[in-house]
Amino acid sequence: MNQISDILPSCDCHIHVFDHDKAYADARYQPPHKNIDDFISEAAVASIRRAVLIQASIDGTDNHYLIDTLRQAQTAQSPLELRGVVMIDAHTPDLESMAMAGVQGIRVQDRTRLGQHDLKGLPQLAARAANVDWHVELNTEPERYNALEALLPALPEGQSIVLDHFGHVTPGHPEQLAGLYHLLDTGRIWIKLAPTRVSRHVGRYDDLGELTRQLAERYTERCLWGSDWPHVMTAAPLPESTDMLGFLERTLSKAQRQACLHDNPTRLYRF
Repeated sequence: MNQISDILPSCDCHIHVFDHDKAYADARYQPPHKNIDDFISEAAVASIRRAVLIQASIDGTDNHYLIDTLRQAQTAQSPLELRGVVMIDAHTPDLESMAMAGVQGIRVQDRTRLGQHDLKGLPQLAARAANVDWHVELNTEPERYNALEALLPALPEGQSIVLDHFGHVTPGHPEQLAGLYHLLDTGRIWIKLAPTRVSRHVGRYDDLGELTRQLAERYTERCLWGSDWPHVMTAAPLPESTDMLGFLERTLSKAQRQACLHDNPTRLYRF
């Protein structure tokens, strides 16, 4: 596979890490107890030398394990450069120290499936994030696009908004795609080409081919990729990073892949 040259390290912009020793007795799901060492050994792809840790919904605003992982990577001889995206509320302290550890954004959940609709509180959280020059990552869905667009003027000027998982559009639904393009046309929105929760053809991802091509052509400088490792609430066989990268190689031009896997993450996450 002729991916991006090793001279330009690729970034997996969406992985989760979980404490091997933490109990999740009351959680909505039982996560794989896998940490950054497991990621390094299981998801090893030579070109991936950067990763972004995304706070999982079941850990809520308790970001300490994510922060500890970032700090350990700074002091150890890690093969990966790491950045983080945390979850906060109006009272979460020490954002500055989180930024020093490598946090670059906050995540807001806005999914019916999760029973969480936090857009009303988004302006306040976004303002807190902007105080430390962070972006906002939003896990939302097409039914919420209009509400998000209505809130954009209330968000800090120039602050980037990243949509997880292709914005959770459904392939073959043109009205959802039109809503996604309308948001992206505002110039405020970035999109993660993280296919595992969207594609019906996991491993091939060919049902996302045309959408991926259009997004990369129209919004080259605001596309990212993430594997969603370690694939919580996902039936076996689990997705493979190599399959996703192979899909991008078949679907995107070399320049588009470089933008998605290297250039754009470098800018957004400040590697």
